[in-house]
Amino acid sequence: MKPIIAVFSLLILSSCHSVQSLSTGLDTWSFAQTGGTIFGNPFQVTTKQLHFDTGELFGKDIVLEGKVEYFGAAFTHLLLADKEGKVLVVTTELPESYKEFGKDLNPRIRILGRLERGKKGLPYLLARAVDTVEHSPK
Repeated sequence: MKPIIAVFSLLILSSCHSVQSLSTGLDTWSFAQTGGTIFGNPFQVTTKQLHFDTGELFGKDIVLEGKVEYFGAAFTHLLLADKEGKVLVVTTELPESYKEFGKDLNPRIRILGRLERGKKGLPYLLARAVDTVEHSPK
């Protein structure tokens, strides 16, 4: 049985472009299912920390929790708010299943994504995975 598992693991690793993309994919799947990551260690931040960031979080994976105030017309973006502020979240890389949150009025969610800067230097979050707070481990 162990040789079969080893061969299967080797085939999975060789079929991926790199180990980095495999770990990123597993972290994305894990966050969407359980609210946590396996390989990565994203920072849990607030919107205030995002707006006052001096570049330390830029390009890194972060987790942001809040209520959705607004969904874009085609579900390509949303406005996420917590008690300290609001931030734009671009959702073009998310699977279609996240649209189920649009049925709820102001759903409370957690988003795993990468912090980016817009044209005028304002931060936005490029989302990779989304999880409801109710299903997340505490």
